[in-house]
Amino acid sequence: MIQITKIQLFMLVMLFEVGSTTLFALGIGAKQDAWLLVLLAFFISTGLIWAYTQFPRICPEQDFSEILNEAVGRKLAIPLLFIYGAYFFDSASYNFFEFGALIKMSALPMTPILVILYFFMLVSIYILSLGFEVLARTGEILLPVFIIFMITIYVFTMFSGQFDINEILPILGNGIKPLLGKTLFDVVLFPFGELVVFIMFWHFVSKQEGIRKITFIAVALSTFLIIFSLIIMLSIMGPDLTANTEIPLLQTILSINIANFFTNLDLLAVLIMFIGGFYKMSLHFYGGVLALTWIFKIKNIRWVILAIGLIFPIWNNLRFENIAYHRWLGFEVHPYVMAMINLMTILLLIVIFLKKKVMILKKRRKSDANSTSNQES
Repeated sequence: MIQITKIQLFMLVMLFEVGSTTLFALGIGAKQDAWLLVLLAFFISTGLIWAYTQFPRICPEQDFSEILNEAVGRKLAIPLLFIYGAYFFDSASYNFFEFGALIKMSALPMTPILVILYFFMLVSIYILSLGFEVLARTGEILLPVFIIFMITIYVFTMFSGQFDINEILPILGNGIKPLLGKTLFDVVLFPFGELVVFIMFWHFVSKQEGIRKITFIAVALSTFLIIFSLIIMLSIMGPDLTANTEIPLLQTILSINIANFFTNLDLLAVLIMFIGGFYKMSLHFYGGVLALTWIFKIKNIRWVILAIGLIFPIWNNLRFENIAYHRWLGFEVHPYVMAMINLMTILLLIVIFLKKKVMILKKRRKSDANSTSNQES
């Protein structure tokens, strides 16, 4: 049986959350208050995190297919699993193509994107075929590396001579209105709402009782890194340039020049892109694979990983014409799909809660009836 430790769960959650969000100016619609928008979104999203982590508390040791079977029955559980699986593959597709396109733009402009996508996918196939525990163990190694790279960027940018904290001032200079509305909705869903994929993995954690605490700590630390990245980007480029830059983190790194010695550090951006993209895509992909194996009761998960993995790059290359079309779908269409999945998950949790309450009431009535009959006799 697959089992991971709480530390490994912590590493996976952090890599998943920080993975892609540090590259982009999250919530830049709020201009210089983007960092404040992310902080507000985090506090709102604690409700979602509470809901996700409630599953292992009320259904410990059970995988998501077993939870669905008990809650709604096998006939309804299968189409629901299909919806979840389709969503996870869809999310993996967005992450997959995005990172392939960004690596092509920033590091390998002459390489066909299909070659980059296949290289990316083959690494994921190999790791996932070895087992979910191996993915978790690699997270223990790569998260410290990822954080060291990020801290290196933070330190170098602050001493590059272009860092100006006044770029994020005045706080709430445009009032509170920019912090509300669709921009806040989008940031709550991305990256925090994406954590819904972990409902597929809770049963892998060896000690179920600490899942909520570990997840909250990991997300809180991830939020801190995201906010710090935003402050760095805004302080270097200002809100307007940050909003109009394709990859703000890369542009920030390219601006580093300390005594003409520490310069041309774009390799760090490529490594950050690869590490973050790998975990974001692989976890979504594995969630979709698990859904398929549960639906069709497939014993050998490796064949599913291999079969889907080999056609995944071709499908992505055909699906997305270019990065502009990908971004349009990601910002205008995908958030509503994410909202539907999150709403469906919350409704499912309510159904499970009510069903368990009804079962408890039935047991109490039965025990009361038995005690009454014993007294009468």
